[in-house]
Amino acid sequence: MRAPNRILDLDELETPAFRQVLDRMDELTGSDSISYLHPSKRWEYPWALERARLSPGARVLDAGCGASIFPVYLAEQGYRVSALDLSPPPGLDRVHGVSVGYVGGDLGRLPFVDGAFDAVFCISVIEHLGFGAMAAALSEMHRVIRANGRLLLTTDYYEDANASIRYEGEGGPFPVEWSFFDAERLKQHILEAPGWRLEGELDLRVDWERTKPVMRRFHGYPYTSVGVTLVRV
Repeated sequence: MRAPNRILDLDELETPAFRQVLDRMDELTGSDSISYLHPSKRWEYPWALERARLSPGARVLDAGCGASIFPVYLAEQGYRVSALDLSPPPGLDRVHGVSVGYVGGDLGRLPFVDGAFDAVFCISVIEHLGFGAMAAALSEMHRVIRANGRLLLTTDYYEDANASIRYEGEGGPFPVEWSFFDAERLKQHILEAPGWRLEGELDLRVDWERTKPVMRRFHGYPYTSVGVTLVRV
């Protein structure tokens, strides 16, 4: 049995549960000219939904949404959705006939009241913040999640967080200039963040000799992703 908090596994993309989510997201992105579904998020979104265990009508936040189709998908499933980004996409929800509360804002100063959400999704966003800003964002997400609510967080993961990495996919190459995590950095900045506890087992085992070429073909980078579920305490 897979650990609930784990490394991206491309084989999971073909499981019935993942396929159901991905097929619908592909239909949605194919019917507008605004949204996107990044390759690594094809695993991250279904993983996060599986781990969130949302109740019908749950209040959720997509923290750092960009123009992702994910908030639209969540709203279509009947959840009450807010989505925050520095420049949120205008009108994407109306294109699909749903309602998403898009808000312009900063992860370090969330414009929501305390305990506003049952769950927060922060999907491949935290690595683009400096370490001080990461701490502020985790503190703010802690504030806006209700007691015992979940933070579903994914981020870029590599064997050495101090390595120099280059993107080598379509339109490349170029150097990776944002942060990424190895086991020690993940522990220091995410798993030991104040006010959170990891829910369930964490498995960080990676065969890097196999994984690096596979991931380069998949999304142009040698790193993979890791998903962790944090509970507000």
